[in-house]
Amino acid sequence: SKSSEEIKQQNSELSEKVHSLVSANSAMKLDMEDLHKKLEMAELMIQQFSNQAGSLDANQQLQMALEEKASLETQVAQLSESLHQLQAERDQYVEKLKEERSIWQQRVQQLSEQVHTMAEEKEKHMAQIRELEANIAEL
Repeated sequence: SKSSEEIKQQNSELSEKVHSLVSANSAMKLDMEDLHKKLEMAELMIQQFSNQAGSLDANQQLQMALEEKASLETQVAQLSESLHQLQAERDQYVEKLKEERSIWQQRVQQLSEQVHTMAEEKEKHMAQIRELEANIAEL
């Protein structure tokens, strides 16, 4: 029975190894399929380039590449200029908003002070009214 337990243990360990090897094998198959697809894409690109290269000589290809580079550099310069303009506009808007915020804060402060002053005046007038009513009642 002891031998049987050892064999079961070994069988279990080997089974786990087989499962891990099967998983690794499946992963390798997927990787291999991906590599085959990449290889096919690369072969297609090579065919396209070789077809284009056959119709154009090296000087024409170089000229086209230089023209494309110049075009891309122009686009980058334009986008960079647009970015600087947008940043400047944003900074102007931020400054304007800060100024408006300051103005509104001052206005709110003034109104708050006015409300406080009016509340004090109202309280003073109410006290005067009570005093006058008391005087009238005495009279």
